[in-house]
Amino acid sequence: EKLYEERYAIERTNAWMDSYRSLLNRFDTTTTSWKGFNYLAFMAIALKKFYKPKKFR
Repeated sequence: EKLYEERYAIERTNAWMDSYRSLLNRFDTTTTSWKGFNYLAFMAIALKKFYKPKKFR
């Protein structure tokens, strides 16, 4: 059960990462730029998850 929960979290994160096309198509020539794009994607995912704007009526 614990292993399933950990694996689900990893697979869900990988699915979120797949939504960034620049990470799927490896156009980067250096590992530094590829890592940079990964960090940017993780930051965008975290911001979407934690930042919930207030709705105005």
